[in-house]
Amino acid sequence: MRALFFLNSFAGGGAERVCLSLAIQLHKLGIESDFVTIYDALPDYDIPDHIRIFSIGISTKASSLTVLIDLLKAVPRVDTFISGKKYILITAHLQPSYLLAVLTRKGKHTLYVMHNRWGQDAGWKERLSTAVLKKVLKRKQIVTVSHGLEEELIDKYRMRPQNITTIYNPCSDVELQSEQWSSLPHPRPYILVMGRLVEQKNPLRALALYRDGRFYEHYDLVYIGRGPLEKRLKNEIAKSKLVNYVFLPGFQRNTRQWISNASLLLSCSKYEGFSLNLVEALLCKTPVVSSDCPYGPREILTDELAAYLIDPENDSDPAESISVISAALRSYPEITEKYYAKFDDARIVRRYLDVWHKKFGDESNSGREEGL
Repeated sequence: MRALFFLNSFAGGGAERVCLSLAIQLHKLGIESDFVTIYDALPDYDIPDHIRIFSIGISTKASSLTVLIDLLKAVPRVDTFISGKKYILITAHLQPSYLLAVLTRKGKHTLYVMHNRWGQDAGWKERLSTAVLKKVLKRKQIVTVSHGLEEELIDKYRMRPQNITTIYNPCSDVELQSEQWSSLPHPRPYILVMGRLVEQKNPLRALALYRDGRFYEHYDLVYIGRGPLEKRLKNEIAKSKLVNYVFLPGFQRNTRQWISNASLLLSCSKYEGFSLNLVEALLCKTPVVSSDCPYGPREILTDELAAYLIDPENDSDPAESISVISAALRSYPEITEKYYAKFDDARIVRRYLDVWHKKFGDESNSGREEGL
């Protein structure tokens, strides 16, 4: 028995981490995983030996037109790779993997997993991409990683409710081994910001709150991640005279070590599909303050923890957000299992298997579908 994943690459990102978590859990159930990847990007994660990868190898610098042409050319090779295999789970993650999956012989029996919002930007390219995506996935089975995303697809894009299922992203509640934390990743208490340095993650607002709240008097600020805003962020750090307090160690594979030793995880995202870092922090018993953005954080920080959601956009009056951060650093509610049990990776992988079987059963492995 095998599972099939369509994925852009294994470059650092939340969707990639989700796929690897699912594959690892599937392996524990005796189910091996095949990955069809699109780009030639080097992996940022350790890939287990039990994962089999078929890479199309398109350059990450290729134009959209070149990617489309190369995808069309690659379909027969992909079909050859997946032909004759009995899959009990097939998923596609991110664009343009959706398009590739649709074009293959398994396209009608794939769960298309939406990790983020459609149409985040107002540019014509984004509008065109959204229109194409809506057309391609109109009658497909879609998985959203938060109920907020599900509601948006139904209310804004008129997608059929019966074709959409919400399954949260998985997060492992693995016992942390003491030898892994024999040394601290940073010498001074620190506030941690995680994620790509892009507009969506709003890293500049995190810096502004840190500066205006004078948190540098007791804590450093550490950014885990890289991206196009790195140069601008460094300029702002220098301008604020905080070069001795703010650190950018870049992408880190061992994020748990950074999270578990942080005094606070701060997220200022403008929008999310699901914020996996928030769940990981709760698993590590690390206090979390997050923007109350669309979508995800409100479904993670519930009950008492909802008090630590801040306005994602109010830069003109940061006092309230600074007050919430200060309160979280002083005292935080006890982080119990009720906040993270629903994200358990073993539970989530079972949910994927159940949903796929309910939607497709053995139909996708029939001789007719395989063209035999």
